[in-house]
Amino acid sequence: MRHHAFRATRALVVAIVVTTGIAACGDAPASVAPATPRATPLITPDPHLGDPTTADAVFQALARAGLRVSPNNADAGAADGPLVKRINATLLGWPFTVSQFKTSASLTKLTDWGEVGEPVQGDPPIAIAGLNILVEWGPTTGELPPQPDAAKLTALRDLALNLDMLLSPLRARAVVAVPGAGEVAQASAAPETTPEP
Repeated sequence: MRHHAFRATRALVVAIVVTTGIAACGDAPASVAPATPRATPLITPDPHLGDPTTADAVFQALARAGLRVSPNNADAGAADGPLVKRINATLLGWPFTVSQFKTSASLTKLTDWGEVGEPVQGDPPIAIAGLNILVEWGPTTGELPPQPDAAKLTALRDLALNLDMLLSPLRARAVVAVPGAGEVAQASAAPETTPEP
């Protein structure tokens, strides 16, 4: 009887071991390779500045964009006037200013170029307005505003591209076409001549 009890216990232990082994190996979920993580979309920051913006924000953005603008000084406008701040600088040997006005509306009143036509004596050869910022480039002395040379035309393209990203829509009044500027009062780069008969 003792021998029979030993065999029953042994059979029970074997049955438990076999059952446990089958359960462990049987219907276990298959291991799944981790999925390739999806790339997180990068959000490109909008470089367009809010309205109103500051002359400092525009000047710093132009410097970060690689325009070689050398600051000279800055002055503040009158407390009761529309001008808030003007940064005076130099770009390729020409005077370069970034002027901040209190509002876009106050700048628009001062730069109503629709009927004025091309720049005249005392005007800079290039003036670009966007939001509450006015950028002027070139000398204001001489009989007529000078034409930009090839290097300045290249810089104007870069300047206009960057200003368009920061301040669009742009308006311009210049002696040459300003890329990206709408509502433009501009002179052609070379005046047309009519041959005599």
